[in-house]
Amino acid sequence: MVWVWRACLGLLIAAYAGWLVWPVLQPLTAGGSISGAIAVITAEAARLGGVIPLLWLAAALLYVAAAVMTVAGLGGAPGAYFLAFACELIQRVLLQSAPDATVTDTPQRLVAVAQSLNLSVEPGPLSLSAMLVVGLLVVMSGVWHGQKDLIWPQHWTRSPI
Repeated sequence: MVWVWRACLGLLIAAYAGWLVWPVLQPLTAGGSISGAIAVITAEAARLGGVIPLLWLAAALLYVAAAVMTVAGLGGAPGAYFLAFACELIQRVLLQSAPDATVTDTPQRLVAVAQSLNLSVEPGPLSLSAMLVVGLLVVMSGVWHGQKDLIWPQHWTRSPI
């Protein structure tokens, strides 16, 4: 039964990674070429310097790796997830000083999502809090000990000895 929990958690993480890179993937789904997507990323890197796009890409790739590791029940899943979370957090801090970001501007895209959902809260801290909770759920899923087929509430309610 725990595999269903890990699969759902992995799908959630992969969906967020897909949302992060959607500005690059969207032209590909409309029949564009991979060279067009690479040109968009290199233009963004030339405009902002290499750090912000590199952190953005690293966060997306690490989220995908964390999703795969979570589904597989590998012990490195929390490490990959929280490393991706740190990359995204640093990227968001650096974006405050880069007003001309387009593709990598996750906070602006979050504001657009919050407006479409009629949320009256600040979307930046809300999304970071949600991602932190997801990271804690990855840890609680038991992958950090490599425990196969254990339901996570049993892991937290039993004595370790």
